[in-house]
Amino acid sequence: MSLEFQEYHTRKILNVHKHVDGPWFWGKYTAYPYVGCRSGCEFCYCRGNRYLGRRDPETFDSLIGVKVNAVERLQGEIFGLEPEIISVGDWQQPAEDKYKLSRGMLEVVLQIGFPLFIVERSPLLARDLDLLVEINKKSWVGVLFSISNLDPTLKRAFEPRSPGVKRRLGAMAKLAEAGIYVGTSMMPILPFVGDDERHLDELIRATKDHGGSCVLAGGLTMDGVQAERTLEAAKGFDPALEDHFRKLYRWPIDGKPQYGPPRVYNARIGLVVRELCEKHDLLDRMPRYVAPGLLEVNKRLAEGLFLKTYDLELEQAKDFRIWAYRKAAWTVDELGESILDIYNARGEAGLQELSNIGVGIASAITKWLERYVHEKH
Repeated sequence: MSLEFQEYHTRKILNVHKHVDGPWFWGKYTAYPYVGCRSGCEFCYCRGNRYLGRRDPETFDSLIGVKVNAVERLQGEIFGLEPEIISVGDWQQPAEDKYKLSRGMLEVVLQIGFPLFIVERSPLLARDLDLLVEINKKSWVGVLFSISNLDPTLKRAFEPRSPGVKRRLGAMAKLAEAGIYVGTSMMPILPFVGDDERHLDELIRATKDHGGSCVLAGGLTMDGVQAERTLEAAKGFDPALEDHFRKLYRWPIDGKPQYGPPRVYNARIGLVVRELCEKHDLLDRMPRYVAPGLLEVNKRLAEGLFLKTYDLELEQAKDFRIWAYRKAAWTVDELGESILDIYNARGEAGLQELSNIGVGIASAITKWLERYVHEKH
């Protein structure tokens, strides 16, 4: 397959998200220097038109957009912002071999001293270990290697051109040895062929063996061209999978699939992964990096509230309960004053004066703050 680079100057590169991405990657900012990807995994959600804009999704892996001014734009846009976690980079080959924009963006992150998170499918990331180590000394670095499973037959069917899994695990081990927090983003888990306990346990065990500390699991989404290509790959692997996929995603022959699997499916997978992570002494959530300071207590409390939303999802709780904790987490995380000061001044009644914090959550926050103070002393 031919490969073409389309160079252009972007007017903006930094995405400033309304809320941090809790309880997943904890990022507030993202910035990526390329559009499209040579690996061309059939299940990649980036094939969807919502991510490519007006680009033809069929050229996703043959026409790579290159934001040649990515480093300069990042440097200009990031200064003056709150030092929250930023996710940058896109270590795809051969684009990064030629342009080295991801490395240049790391140099900016080091310069400004922001904490960094990376989710990456390419072992080329290990090339920049020198910068990662320096960023980690100055603030923090967390890296999750994106690996769906270790089954070579599934790789050939769904991601034939992606970097080898053994190379990804080798890069994980190299980063772990250098003191970088690493783990696996087990996404997407392929239904019916990669979601059984054997496949899940194999990857979780390999993560532990290569220095990983956590595994985050997520199901396969289906949307537009990406859905059609994923279904074709599944049929090529086993024709019987078409019926299974259509039932799981409620996908009529002449219609569109549901975007994600049913809640009961996601909860089952999440609980199995949690149990297997406990078995191998790993976490099924990535701990949040929080810088010391006046608002540290807010960030830590918000982390706990975000984690509660994930627990409730695994319990298949009512949506209103999940959203209650999520909104409370946003409120606490984005407060401009210490929630501990609010509590000390006005007690639990003061907590209830905050938006999205009702009686029940205020009571839970009170207990958390009392434990926090006790542990601090």
